[in-house]
Amino acid sequence: MERKYEVGGDYFIEEIMAAVFLGFRTAKNPSTVTVHPELIKKIRERFRNKVVGPKRVGDSEVFCGLKVIEDATKEKDYLSVS
Repeated sequence: MERKYEVGGDYFIEEIMAAVFLGFRTAKNPSTVTVHPELIKKIRERFRNKVVGPKRVGDSEVFCGLKVIEDATKEKDYLSVS
């Protein structure tokens, strides 16, 4: 079975995945992803129909296997794995 993936020209998806993978390497036993609400909105839009995109599981949202926490007090491009 063949799968095609769009890479795109602006590297947004690659930057987000790199930040998450860096968080996986630096955080011991990561359990959450803290994201600014505007950034997670953009992530939902760009990762729609992608295997690694944010998914609704029960009453919470999961991104890359970690629970998503939206924090509006952070910068608009804030993403942290903890």
